[in-house]
Formats: sequence, structure tokens, C-alpha cells
Amino acid sequence: MNSPVSAATVSRTKEPIPPVARRAAVAGAVGTFVEYYDYGLYGVLTVYLAPLFFPAGNAASSILVSLGVFGLGYVARPIGGLVLGRLGDSRGRRTALLASVLLMGLATSLVGVLPTHATAGIAASILLVFLRLAQGFSAGAEVLGSVTYVLESAPPSRRGFLASLTPLGSTLGGATGALIGALTSLTVSKATMLDYGWRIPFLVAIPLSLLAFLARRRIEDSPEFLDLVARKETSRTPLRTLFSQHRGPLLLGCGLALGVNAVSGMAGWLTTYLAATRQLPATPIIFVYGIATLLAAVGSPIAGRLIDRFGHTRVMVATFAAFLVLSVPILWLLGTATAPGILFIGVAVYLMLVAFLTAPAYAYLAELFSTDVRFSGSNFAQNVGVCIAGGTTPLIAGALVVGTGSALSPAIWVGAACLLALGTLFAASRTAKAPA
Repeated sequence: MNSPVSAATVSRTKEPIPPVARRAAVAGAVGTFVEYYDYGLYGVLTVYLAPLFFPAGNAASSILVSLGVFGLGYVARPIGGLVLGRLGDSRGRRTALLASVLLMGLATSLVGVLPTHATAGIAASILLVFLRLAQGFSAGAEVLGSVTYVLESAPPSRRGFLASLTPLGSTLGGATGALIGALTSLTVSKATMLDYGWRIPFLVAIPLSLLAFLARRRIEDSPEFLDLVARKETSRTPLRTLFSQHRGPLLLGCGLALGVNAVSGMAGWLTTYLAATRQLPATPIIFVYGIATLLAAVGSPIAGRLIDRFGHTRVMVATFAAFLVLSVPILWLLGTATAPGILFIGVAVYLMLVAFLTAPAYAYLAELFSTDVRFSGSNFAQNVGVCIAGGTTPLIAGALVVGTGSALSPAIWVGAACLLALGTLFAASRTAKAPA
């Protein structure tokens, strides 16, 4: 059974990147791009999907129902993480990652050809709900599954950088989905969007999904997993092994994931706050957020190089400290400024910090677990964080602003999340097998 590789033991000498590691990094990034393209897209097009699939007495009610359906994707994530996690640990990383990207691509593409409520009645609503559940199921093992595969395929001195390309792919995918949705709505009239225009961005997922699937078909399984197979040490019941023999790493992983997802989940609240609470024009806000996300995405590979040099823990501690110092100034800026350029600065700084945080956190979560349960364990911990903290943070941030009347109040939530994560990292540092 392999133990996690500590960054402290990695030589400073940069090893050449072998072809297997390069293909793994590209396949991971392309796959997560497709996964999160849908999430960015659905959020922007909710205003059009709501009356088409969930007609109600007023627009606000339709949008609320549509957002509820979006949230169902989070409900399906833990199930997908357990099922695909077991598949990844028992049958191989490649098999699980192929299944994940194929299911997500198929579900996203099918949204683009669904009948609407006007032509199919309640069946249209049910079909959209089913596809959202399928998308959430596949996303439950995507990011940490990809990071796991890349880490197990990369040379030790390049693991941080190559693994950082996975969150880079997810960030670019979410931003691209949001921007394509916004550009489509600006290009055609509202009547055309409600007629067929909303379908176009979803149908774009067809070639994207095909490219991602072909990229993953070209890869072989990770060398570490193949070594496990050769030594006949794979587990037929990885979930049972995980929950019975790896409770310590599970608790540490869940604690870190809760903190990280609470902090990163705040990013999803920013556009809602600016467009709904402050009632600034929605279209410029969408473009501010999308372009800021594209810019912030470069933070992931930069963080990856810092991981290889200084280790996961130091990069995360520095980033959490930056959140503690900068969250109040950023929220003050977003609560007072009206010029898109000024708002862009606040959003971009916050998103850049998120990029610097998620790259080391994902790699750290994967390296908490030994090879035989890594796929299951890292995905389980991440899904706990996503479901409990990531999915509820926008609601909590909004409630804090309404309850206190202050745009600065969400900083309380950010601060608490940072302290939880820092405490978890300190506890992990007391154990012999924790990553550095």
C-alpha cells in the first residue's frame, strides 16, 4: 500500500515531464473544462430556462424553482462520488474518468434538445431534473478524480504544477460557459432566446465532450494504480476499507474541504449580490465576473509551481492568511463601487485568491490517502465540503447581509472558514503521513 508523497521529500531538481504525465494533465484539464462549462452555462441561462420548463404565476417563482433544480446537482454529487470513487479504486482511474466525462457530456448536450413545457408539459420539467441529477452525479468524482490520476502519473517534482491544470480547466470551463451564454443572449433578441437561442450554448457541449472523451481514451491508467494491480493490492471493497481503516485522513480531509469550499463558494455569491441585492445592471456584471475568472485562472498553474517549491501547506496557509486580511476590503469595495472597472478589481482579486487556494487544496486532499482508497477518499471529503459549505455559502452570505444590513458581514463566514481550515492543517501536521 503506497503512502502519500510528502512535498518536503521532493528534490528541488525539476525532472522532465514524461509523455504519460503530459497526457494525464491534458486529459484531466479538458475533462474538468467540460464538466464546469455546464455549471457556468446553467447559471447564466436560468432566466430563460425558468419560464420554459417551470412556468409559474410570476417570473420570480419560476426562477426560484429553476435555481432549486440547479441545486439538485449538488445533491447527486455525493452519490456519484461514492459510485465512481469505488469504480476508480477497484477498476482503475481511467475507467472512472471516462464514465464521468461521457455522462456529463451526454447530459449537457441533451439539455439542448429537450422539449419545453409548452410542448411536453410536466415531462419536460422531469427530464430537465433528471439531466441535472446526471450532471451532478458525474461531477461528484471529476475534479478530485482527475487530480488523483495526474498526481499518480507525474514525477514527484512536477506533481503540484501538473495537478494544478485540473482546477485551471474547471475555472476556464465555468467562465467559458458563462461568457458564451451571455454573448448568445446579447447577440439575439429575447424572443429568439426563448424560442431556440438558449439551445445553442448547450449544443456547443457536443464537440467539447467528444474532444474530452477522445483525450481520455488515449490515456492509460496511472503508474501507481498499475503497480497496485501488479502487486494484487487493489481492494474489491474500497469504500469499506476507507471507512474502517482511514477515518483519520477522512476527518482531516472533510475539515479542510469544508473550509476551502466555504471560502470558494463565496465567489458564486458575488454576482448575485451585485446584480440582485445592489441592483446593478446584470449584463455588465456577468462580463465582469467572466473576464475576472479568466484572468484569475492563471493563478492555478502559478500556485502549482509554488507547491512544487514550498509544499501544499505553506501555500494554503499563506492564502488563508490573505483571505483573513483582504476579505473586508474586497467586500467594502464591492459594496460601494459602481464602475465596472472598480468592481472588476474586487472580483478578480477574490477569484485569484480562490485559484491560489484550490490548486494546493485539491492535491493535498488526494495525497492524504493511500493509493488503494485515494480515488474514493479524496472525492468523499471534497463532496462533504461542496454539499455542506459550497452549496450553502451563497445563501448564508445573503442572509448575513440582509440580517445585518452590512456588505461586510460575509467576512465573518470567510474568517470562520479560514480558521477551520487552518486548524485542520495544524492537526494534520501532527500526523506522520500528512502531506507537507
